[in-house]
Amino acid sequence: MADQLGGMGSPQLSLSSCSSFLSISSAGNSAADGAPHLSLGVGGAEELDLLMQVGIGGGGGGGGDEEEEERKTIRMMKNRESALRSRARKRAYVQELEKEVHRLVNENLKLKRHCKQLKTEMAALIQPTTKQSSHRRSSST
Repeated sequence: MADQLGGMGSPQLSLSSCSSFLSISSAGNSAADGAPHLSLGVGGAEELDLLMQVGIGGGGGGGGDEEEEERKTIRMMKNRESALRSRARKRAYVQELEKEVHRLVNENLKLKRHCKQLKTEMAALIQPTTKQSSHRRSSST
């Protein structure tokens, strides 16, 4: 497999987003002819095949427009996914706010009823006291 990549002539192969399963170096354990050394990590050969199929890290010459178009497509897909996640977060946030508003409106109504009841009870307690105090005044004169 290293011979296949070496034949492509791409020692500047850039796979920064895929570095968890693929690493390429041109020093250390490389072949005597100076070709880059390929070491497959966690992902294995399946991921390498997938990378080669989608054209990431292609060889030299003439593929610049295709690579740029591929990068643009990937960027658009990532942006679309990010926008969908953002809309979902916003929708969830608005739903939580609506639930909170509903709860607070109900609590406000409950408190208003309680306040009205307390005012009525207070008025009922004050009235007999007022009648008694006016009755006392009139009797003492």
